[in-house]
Order: sequence, then C-alpha cells, then structure tokens
Amino acid sequence: MPYHAPADPPWSLLVSRDIIDTPIIDPNVESYEKFFDHSCCKRLFEAVETSPLANAVNALIVAWRSTNGAHILPWLMVESLKNFAQGEMDGNLRFREGYLDRVITGLADKLESRMQYSLKLDQRRALKRAVAGIEVEVQRATERARSEIRFESSGYWNYLVGNSEFQFCILGIQRINYGSLFFAYDDFLANVNRTREQAYSSKNDPIKAAFSKHFGATLADHCWNHDEVDLARLVRNTLAHNGGRFGKDLEKYGSRFVDATDTTAPLLRGDRFILVNSKIQIVPDNTAYLYALLMERVTRIVDSLA
Repeated sequence: MPYHAPADPPWSLLVSRDIIDTPIIDPNVESYEKFFDHSCCKRLFEAVETSPLANAVNALIVAWRSTNGAHILPWLMVESLKNFAQGEMDGNLRFREGYLDRVITGLADKLESRMQYSLKLDQRRALKRAVAGIEVEVQRATERARSEIRFESSGYWNYLVGNSEFQFCILGIQRINYGSLFFAYDDFLANVNRTREQAYSSKNDPIKAAFSKHFGATLADHCWNHDEVDLARLVRNTLAHNGGRFGKDLEKYGSRFVDATDTTAPLLRGDRFILVNSKIQIVPDNTAYLYALLMERVTRIVDSLA
C-alpha cells in the first residue's frame, strides 16, 4: 500500500534563507526506537526500595522515561500509522471475504433452485463443485492480498524526513532530549547529596565538591569528573547557553567532533558529534549513547550506596 502525500512547500515560503539551520536528520527510522531499559530500571527500583536513595532514583527514572517518550515520537508515528493502515486493510479483506462467501453460496443455491428442472443431477453436482472451486480461488486471492499488500513504512518515513517542518521538529526534540537526560542526572546527584545533607543546594556548594565530600573521591571522579561525563556536560552547556556553538571549552575534546562537509551522508555514531557551521547537531545515537553512559554511573552509585 504505497504512501502518497502532498509535496512540502518550498523553503522560501517557510523562512528566510538567511536564518536557516542545516539540520542533520538520521534517515533510519530504527534510530528513533526506545533507548530506555525497563529491566535495568526495575532492578534499580528493587535495589533502593528500602534505601534513602529511593526518592532520587524514582525522580530520575520518571524524567528519563519521559525523555524516552519524546525520543521515540518519530518512530511511534510511523508504527502507529502502519498498524492503523494494516488493521484497516485486514478489516476490509475480512469483510470482503465474508461478503463474497455469502454471495457465492447464495448464487449457487439460486442457480440450482431455478435450474433444477433444466439440469440433471450430475450437472447440478458439477455446478456446485464449480462454485466451490471459485470460492476456494477467492479465499486464496484474499490470502495473497493479505500477505503481499503492506503499508510501506519506508515510503511514509521518507516523506516525513523530507518535510522541512518535520526536520525542525526532530532537530528541536533531539537537542532538548540530550539536555533533558543530563539535567535529570544533575538533579539525581543533587538528591543523592541530600541523603547526607538534607538542605543541600548546588548554588552554595558545587555538586562535584559535595559528592566527593560525602561519598569519596573515587566515586565522584567516575560519576562527575570523568572525561565522558565532562564532555556531555559541556555539550549540554553549549546547547543550553550558547546555541550549540563549538567553543574553546570543547577544544580539548576536538577529536570527538566531526565537521559535516556532506550533510546528505553524515557520520552517525553516538560517541561522535557532528558540526555544521560550527554548531553541534544532536542525532538519536548521541542521546542513546548518553543514556547508556549515565545509566552506568547511576547503577554504580546505587550498587555502592544503597
């Protein structure tokens, strides 16, 4: 079942060319599937059930699950429409199958009834066999249609990613998601500090200093001072406060950034960031990579302190 949609209006009708970003869009719909690990979260909930860490973990998981919900929206759009279209097609085929069955059976009965004096017994039996054969052919044709006619997810997805408004939608969601994951991790570490210092505020005492004071330098170095976490924090900061521009504070991690000279075939790796006109472009793999990175830290904190 091919998907056909109206062409997107030209860029000139949407926004001045002078203020257009060049969005990097991951062309693979599978990249937008969930990154949230339910089994891992279940284990964390069980580990902190009677621990002072329970509130910190609960708040973090709720925030991350919400971020995952935003992350999967493009994939969910395609899957939802595919399931709806497939359900509509299956329903139509079932209706036609039942309707044709009744028509064929009724036609056979009427023919036999009206021609019973014109046909011999063997001819009436042959007529019934012929009608039964037609019914079998109809059933086979319906089964072939059910197996061969499918909603073309790729066609619908290609239309979506070619739509300028959808591109900006993905561009915005990915930036927000990346920041949201780290904001929630920030809040988690502050809440962990509050298990030892109820009135703790990062405004008065930086997270890394308080965490090291309460839980030791080794755990603090892994969960806050590690290069991977530092890089993610700096990317979050530039997305939130500097329009995603690559600044001097990121130069020490320069090998992790790739200048996209060919925006039609960008590098899609979670541990690398794409730059377009010196601006960081967040793709789904970046978000999934950050989730795995931070979840490993959260798991270590729970295992060490719960």
